[in-house]
Amino acid sequence: MTRAEIKRLGEATRDPAISWLMLVPLALLHLSGRGAADLEAFFLVESALEWAGDYGLAFLWIALVVCFLWAVGRVFQLQLPWRGGAALIFIEGLVWALLLGPALIVLTKWLPLSAAPLSLSLAADPSSLAWLGDSAAPAIIGLEQVHASLAVAAGAGLYEELLFRALGVGGLAFALQLVFRNFAADLTSRRLALVLAVLFSAAAFAAAHGIGGNEAAFEPEILAFRAVAGLAFGLLFAFRGLAVCAYAHFAYDALYLLT
Repeated sequence: MTRAEIKRLGEATRDPAISWLMLVPLALLHLSGRGAADLEAFFLVESALEWAGDYGLAFLWIALVVCFLWAVGRVFQLQLPWRGGAALIFIEGLVWALLLGPALIVLTKWLPLSAAPLSLSLAADPSSLAWLGDSAAPAIIGLEQVHASLAVAAGAGLYEELLFRALGVGGLAFALQLVFRNFAADLTSRRLALVLAVLFSAAAFAAAHGIGGNEAAFEPEILAFRAVAGLAFGLLFAFRGLAVCAYAHFAYDALYLLT
């Protein structure tokens, strides 16, 4: 493989068409096991879907099909190496998920708090998951439980990255940059907007898990852990793109729930 082909393959992992294509399997996996999964992890999205009723799911399927067709059209139009790009996104997401576990442990040790039960290192301890409820416990009893756990992980990787990273980081950073450019240089405004957007998104990501009435989400250890994780995902989104971030989130949650 030549250097030009390697460069083109790397650029393909950041192309929006391949990113959207890679979100489709997460959406299908989540929707296929949505009925049996504990959905408190993304209460905001689920409450909106429940409020909309059948129309909510219909809109979700329509949006999924439209995005898929647009992505396929762009891939063929630009002759993008989608197979190699998709494989790299999946592998990189898994690698980041494996690195994220020990990295979060190191980062949270800087805080005056004990280790949170959301850490991969504590996932094998059933008592550390008692606050999640029986449906999220890691004791796998069969393929149905595995499917439900993967559906939860896929939904978290899809919904939470679209909401907190694509909109919370990307959208907010763009809006803030439009404001800051009125009194700062372009490079300075971009950097300041990105930093503030990542910080805001991380705080919102940590707090949003308690909106559905989950009081444990506001315990200091859990809140701090999720805030640090939100910072990590925000930086990953900024430098590696939405699809890599979504698969890293999915893989981390899957490893946690299935450990």
